[in-house]
Amino acid sequence: MGWGSWLVLGDLGQQLDIHDLRDQIERIRRSNDLAQWDKKKFLEMVEELLELELRHGLLVRLLIRKGIITAEEYASLIAEANAKKSEPETQTED
Repeated sequence: MGWGSWLVLGDLGQQLDIHDLRDQIERIRRSNDLAQWDKKKFLEMVEELLELELRHGLLVRLLIRKGIITAEEYASLIAEANAKKSEPETQTED
């Protein structure tokens, strides 16, 4: 009788373990799917950023070629923007 109970409980325990393992595997698969989606989305965004940078460069060259701005003016604007980015934000008192 003892062995019979052990076999039944042992089988039940194994079934519960299998069920838990299947749940863990499913969670890992879902997280992996999300990671791959994020990677795909990231790569799409990188591609879009490269396209925008290319278009920006073409537009700046066109503006310089047409004499609307000079290369020095553009360089100055970029330097100012970079300086503002690197400055720590200061809080103003009211």
